[in-house]
Amino acid sequence: GVFETVHLVKTSYLHETAPMYMINQPAFLNGAVQIATDLSPHALLRRIKRVETKLGRDLKAVRNGPRPVDLDIIMYEERNEARNLVPLVLDTPELTIPHAGMSEREFVLKPLCELLSPNAVHPVLNTTIHDLLDRIKRQEYEMRDKDTNDKSASVRVLPLPRGRWLHFNETMIMGILNVTPDSFSDGGNLKGSVDMAVKAAMQMVKDGADIIDIGGESTRPGAEEVRVEEEMLRTIPVIREIRTGQVFKDRKVSDIPISIDTRHAQVARAAVEAGADIVNDVSGGTFDSKMLETVAELRVPIVLMHSRGTPETMQDLTEYDSVVGDVARELLERSRRAEYAGIPRWNQVLDPGIGFAKDLKGNLILLRHMSTLRSLLGDAPILLGTSRKRFIATIANHYLHDKSPEERDYGTVASCIAALCLEGDTSVGCNILRVHNVQGMKQAAMVMDAVKRAK
Repeated sequence: GVFETVHLVKTSYLHETAPMYMINQPAFLNGAVQIATDLSPHALLRRIKRVETKLGRDLKAVRNGPRPVDLDIIMYEERNEARNLVPLVLDTPELTIPHAGMSEREFVLKPLCELLSPNAVHPVLNTTIHDLLDRIKRQEYEMRDKDTNDKSASVRVLPLPRGRWLHFNETMIMGILNVTPDSFSDGGNLKGSVDMAVKAAMQMVKDGADIIDIGGESTRPGAEEVRVEEEMLRTIPVIREIRTGQVFKDRKVSDIPISIDTRHAQVARAAVEAGADIVNDVSGGTFDSKMLETVAELRVPIVLMHSRGTPETMQDLTEYDSVVGDVARELLERSRRAEYAGIPRWNQVLDPGIGFAKDLKGNLILLRHMSTLRSLLGDAPILLGTSRKRFIATIANHYLHDKSPEERDYGTVASCIAALCLEGDTSVGCNILRVHNVQGMKQAAMVMDAVKRAK
């Protein structure tokens, strides 16, 4: 084959920031990539300038003005005689390494810190890259006034089809829309009606949902696999009707972000083609061998959930040496497999899988130590799905009067808020809460976010 001189190793997440220097231009979208290459620094510079030109950048345009792409070499390491990687320091008229302005730019340091270890040192300033970022954050905090709606900070974003974005500047709510006859909480409620399903989705939007998660296969403990054809028959017409309103002409269509809750690559493809934006796979891409390559080809985000076995076997697989450490390790492996398949980290959300191959103690430990879990996961965006699950009924059984899953909504709110508040202020706060009762969770999340932002 052709020898590639540039190999992608790892990507950061994506961040949106206010423009710097020339402020009368659109917001910046920032990310960093780690590559392995046999190109020299100057040869690499020439390569990326060709890429910029191909993508439409006018290299003679006003400096720091609007541009479709801006690629820079921030740091460069090379091997010494002992074959160890050491940082390069270079200062020529064409190229300076490390990048001269990196220490003052949060939009450079933040994605860079997502790639580098906490011990990575700036070879000229002789301080860690993470310390440089912390210094900027302290300066920003000291300069802020009492306005809690600060718009200068960097915001993590998740790219969606058709040029849309999800912004992690607040806790997002994912509303659960099960179009199944046998889900543990609401199976059969919609009676197979597309009209009722779409009305339920639109009510969730009205109640504050940021995402609608549509599923056509129950993954409750003990559930059997559903045929792909049946799963598609249940989900695709609902997605299509939300997007187009072709069947019910008087209904207003919606561009609400939609995730398809499926383990099957064929369903994922059909759903995205019908208008879904995100694939939510409870198997973390392990059930269907074609799932990861399919999502990479579709270029949409994926939620990778932790579980073991299948819904039929998972409750026999709840033994862990350390549930937090083991879940983090297994999730990171799935994340790496996804990245290797072509899904960058900025298109990944991780889910610890509360209730999936976890017993009561395991669920509670994961919620109690969400901060540790997030740190082990490299501060990845986290989806948390505790809604109406059995562990809530186990804890509060004495006060559940008719034993219906809906009675667990208060426990759902408590589990989510407790887990996120116990993190303190160390997290970037990239959270999605997957719930049945959107209105109640939305109110709780808004109050929690407001309390956390208070200064």
